[in-house]
Amino acid sequence: MSGIDQARSTARFVSTDPVDATFSAVTTTIDVTLRDLSVIGAQIEHSQPLRPAMQGRLIIGEFEAPASVVWTRLAGPGQYRSGLRIEAPLEVVAAAIRDLLARGVVRKGEDTIRQREEARIDRQKSRMRLTGMDARSVSGPSAVDAHRIRDARKWLLAHPDEAMKWYHRVRATATEDHLRIAGSGRTNREDVLAVWECLERGVDLHDVVLALE
Repeated sequence: MSGIDQARSTARFVSTDPVDATFSAVTTTIDVTLRDLSVIGAQIEHSQPLRPAMQGRLIIGEFEAPASVVWTRLAGPGQYRSGLRIEAPLEVVAAAIRDLLARGVVRKGEDTIRQREEARIDRQKSRMRLTGMDARSVSGPSAVDAHRIRDARKWLLAHPDEAMKWYHRVRATATEDHLRIAGSGRTNREDVLAVWECLERGVDLHDVVLALE
């Protein structure tokens, strides 16, 4: 579970409805929402940032276990997503999962290793299409994507340190085509790239440019 895109070798169980949980560290205790759970880890969402390698305890109802933050990233304006490694005996976590299953709190996910790999390939193909600007029709972002893009920029403008972090991150891997596309609108290139990276490159870069016109 070393990254958000890494396939898991163990079955994961996803929450049927938002499941309230807590991650408690030495210096802070934050309310989180459980996205999924396996015998070796969990994925959570939260509004306060966590640091990679932070040690704490994950508490879901009566279940409590030591856990450490493996990865964390901004999932949207003011919203973070993190992966935890659960450091408890497998049989203890398995018993907790069986209890959650029996109560209908979680269900077994259908996301297999093969499906994860197929999804990774699809994302890679989508990113490669960025280099074919002349071969595609630029129709503009959907209303939902345009709203996400503008909300992300508004949040980054209010948090310049975060904006700079996301810009430096994307700049390290941006191609010349990415830079050309990002600089094709009226909004400055740095803002476009920071928003694109903040949204995990989940929207087309052309659409970011158009939404911020």
